[in-house]
Amino acid sequence: MASSSDSSQPNRGDGDGDGDGSSPLHPELLQFCSRAQTLISELFLLSDRIPSEFLDRRFDPVLFDLRYLDSPGAFESRIEGNAALEALEDQVRESCSEFLKRFFLLANGAVLYYLELLRYLDSMQEGLSLQCTLDSVLDDECSRQLLTESIQLFGCFLLLVEHRIGGLLREKLLVTHLRFSRCFNSPNIKHICSFCRMHRAASDMKYDVNPFSLRSTTIYIENPEDILARFPFPKLVVDAIICALRNADLYDQIRHYPDPQHRSMALSLQSRCMYVLLFYSPEFLHDGFIMREIVDRFFKDHWVVPLFLHHAVDLFVSWDAFKEAKSSLSSCHSPTLVRDCCQNHCKKVRHLSSEIELILSNGVLTKDYVLDRFQNLFSLVRDCNVALRWLLLHRICIDRKLREIVTSVGIAEQVDEDCLLAFLLRTSQLEFQLKQLFVELLENKESFWHEKKHCVSRCIEELSGYLSRSWASSCKIKNENLKDWFEKLSVEVYSLDHKQPGISGRIVYRIISALKDILKLHQVRSLSPLMIEENLQVKKSLLEMEKHLQDMIKANSLSNDSLLTFSVITDATYAWGYVSRLGGLLGRMIEGDPSVMRILHMFFLKFKKWMDVPLSRIAQSQSADLQCTSNYYFSQFAAQICSTLDIVPGLLLGLFKEDGIHDRSFYLANRVDKEKLQEFMQMDLLLKSGRAANKICVISQGIMVISRNFLGLINMDLKDWLVEQIIKGLKMQIQNKLNSFFLSSSVSRGTLEIDMRMLSTYIQSQMQMMEILQDLLHINGRSIWEEVLANFLKESARNFLQEHSELIKQKRDVEFSSALLNSISKSKTFFGNLLIQVLQLTDPSRSMFIEPMSGWFDAEGNELLGLLFFDVLDSCIGQAGLCILDSLLCILVKNSLEHALSCLNSRLDCRILEELRKMDGNLGPAPSLPLLGWTSYKSMIKMGNESMDPLVSCFATTGQLQLLRCFVAFKLRSSSKDRSTGRMIGFGCESHGLYRLQQPSLVGSAATSRSG
Repeated sequence: MASSSDSSQPNRGDGDGDGDGSSPLHPELLQFCSRAQTLISELFLLSDRIPSEFLDRRFDPVLFDLRYLDSPGAFESRIEGNAALEALEDQVRESCSEFLKRFFLLANGAVLYYLELLRYLDSMQEGLSLQCTLDSVLDDECSRQLLTESIQLFGCFLLLVEHRIGGLLREKLLVTHLRFSRCFNSPNIKHICSFCRMHRAASDMKYDVNPFSLRSTTIYIENPEDILARFPFPKLVVDAIICALRNADLYDQIRHYPDPQHRSMALSLQSRCMYVLLFYSPEFLHDGFIMREIVDRFFKDHWVVPLFLHHAVDLFVSWDAFKEAKSSLSSCHSPTLVRDCCQNHCKKVRHLSSEIELILSNGVLTKDYVLDRFQNLFSLVRDCNVALRWLLLHRICIDRKLREIVTSVGIAEQVDEDCLLAFLLRTSQLEFQLKQLFVELLENKESFWHEKKHCVSRCIEELSGYLSRSWASSCKIKNENLKDWFEKLSVEVYSLDHKQPGISGRIVYRIISALKDILKLHQVRSLSPLMIEENLQVKKSLLEMEKHLQDMIKANSLSNDSLLTFSVITDATYAWGYVSRLGGLLGRMIEGDPSVMRILHMFFLKFKKWMDVPLSRIAQSQSADLQCTSNYYFSQFAAQICSTLDIVPGLLLGLFKEDGIHDRSFYLANRVDKEKLQEFMQMDLLLKSGRAANKICVISQGIMVISRNFLGLINMDLKDWLVEQIIKGLKMQIQNKLNSFFLSSSVSRGTLEIDMRMLSTYIQSQMQMMEILQDLLHINGRSIWEEVLANFLKESARNFLQEHSELIKQKRDVEFSSALLNSISKSKTFFGNLLIQVLQLTDPSRSMFIEPMSGWFDAEGNELLGLLFFDVLDSCIGQAGLCILDSLLCILVKNSLEHALSCLNSRLDCRILEELRKMDGNLGPAPSLPLLGWTSYKSMIKMGNESMDPLVSCFATTGQLQLLRCFVAFKLRSSSKDRSTGRMIGFGCESHGLYRLQQPSLVGSAATSRSG
């Protein structure tokens, strides 16, 4: 596949290629590689979006495998006439048609790719074109890479298809599309069926697959050679490529890993190609001599091989059917050798961790430090990545015995997942800072070179002038010869050119050698203090000039090739699958130490190549698929970042929950007694609040750095995402708190008011918490709080009305009274619980409303509910909540009156209507006085007393609700006036620049109409 760095790209422009990377000698091969990478990205996208219908057992009767093609009529007869199955089929057709079409295009694209590549290889093998023969392709470095990748990527694609979309699922997807689109005669249908046919392993599963190895990381496929045998390539071409891989450094990676112990690491890109190509020519796997050579060259110290990005394979499982191959592998990876190798890497992790800590602490890592020791620093980074790669890859191997050895040794050596995560973070931090300083040195290389060159020239002039006068005369040297020598030296320094590093470097080395000889030759001891002082001055000038010349040599060694080496050795695409697994550990680490957020962007930047690797050939070929393919990988990268940061919003909202901070209001009083000042200051609370604010600042800084570093790289606005997550978390907190606040089915005197005061304190503290977040995170915290609270109250009101309407429908014959409302003993909404308890306290059968006292009282004269309760209620839910409560009461009044009219209509039977007509006749004309006087009403009053008694409780409930509405309207009116006055005062203070008073918007026309 494509290399994980720029060094794998053809013709890197460093003088090793025959042309530029944009115009390879065989552009057809580049197009094949580009198409293969596009197919793999489309496979990833589709496998992440499998329709739920194909994973639901209920739809199995209408989803068929390839046996359908043998006798379609028999399968169709199962559905015809069955209404339930036809409904399921219609549902699949409606929701999955687009996905099925896209899957069929993927399968057809894979088949077309294979047929076209096979035709190209056949023509190349037969030598139909003099410019495109197998020998000419293998002789060119760029073409050799592309030819290898064109076959290897397709084989990798087939294995990934089997891994991410199982065979039975592929068959169901294909048959369902063929049935719906009626395209049984499509071109290449036989090859497409072969592509989708389920792979049946030769034996049962013999390995205990690690749960973390499934789907996203380790590929477990038995007999993979059977899958690749469905689409074979010319054996001569495959064998020639394998021979080239055995003998050459295909991607020129060994120069980046000079240590012989890292040889298999340097050839890791070739090893994945070798793994796939061996299955296209399995004869090599049965040859013990050749396999021993291949294992010693490519797999001597590892058996888990990254196949594509973070997908890896276990050679012990893949080669299980090949005795010679597995025997060669086992000879290098016996349990004892595996244990020793794991211990060695674990010890390296501990040792390297201490070295990194020393470098990253106390400002050690500076430009001068990097300039003096960048080769040693590169070696340190290389060792860190080699140790990380081995430990992370082999912790996910499928072979249970070897996996347990790796895990147990890690635990014994205290190198568990937490330690590996901390080591990975520190390594990422070192790489980021080192690369930043190195790039800065590289960009300023020319100016730095000229600066040091100028310093050397100045030193030569000073020495020439000084030595020509006093020191030369004391040593009896002719001034003319000394002057000529310094002039010649000055000319040599002036001729130095940074664009000719080889020539300039030799001249600088010769000058340094000459200066050292002069320093040794002319260190003359003298008893005269003046001569000693002069010698010291000369020595100082010579050493200073030597230092400048050495800096020029170091600057001369800075090159883009070193930066390329750094890019290769820091590749971590193999570990991307670990990011999701380590996300939980990373979240706990952030929770314990928020300063981790400051280096989190360095951690994610280490995996940036995960987006670049699968796009390398697509970008080189300038394919039109680059945009859509890059969008997929960038979106996956952004989703992983957001998934890792999921803990941040909850952490921000939970910082003030510690030690009861969230149960207190932080607003200051206008006057404090001197004796209570110490108690009022609440120093412990202020200390906890300060620590919480500091954590918020650190987290905010980390998020800002992540946004800045990924700006333009991925389409993601972390600030908007953070606001959305805070809204979601805040909404959940409010729901849990308010919905569970009133749980008792009965309420006593004073309990409701006490509970409301506690709730008011919680609401005020949460509001101030959002104001703090507003200042520290630069978000509209107050607006977010008001919006979330208002939306919750509206939703609670809608849910209560739905419960109420359902209850009314179920109990149409029951009289509408307070007893009916009290029967909702366990309402699931805030307003439901609140109204139930308020109506219990103000029940006309248990309480009395006394207008002068503005409240409800019991028989003993104790106040049950009054104006004070509505003051507390206003501090909890605000004007918007009071408006919603007023609307709810209005709807209840309306329902009560409707029920009263319904009851009245039901009471007006024939007998009452006859009595009314008789009374109308007795009363006479309307303008006149009743003829019979009071006696005309007696019979009707008697009958009304008998039939209208059930309406009394309904009218009492209506009056109770209307009284509550009057209290709510009064509180709305007074609150609106208070806020209007406060707003005018605030405007006056703001005009004098004293402070800025932020007030929420008023309730609106509803409150205005009620106050009027």
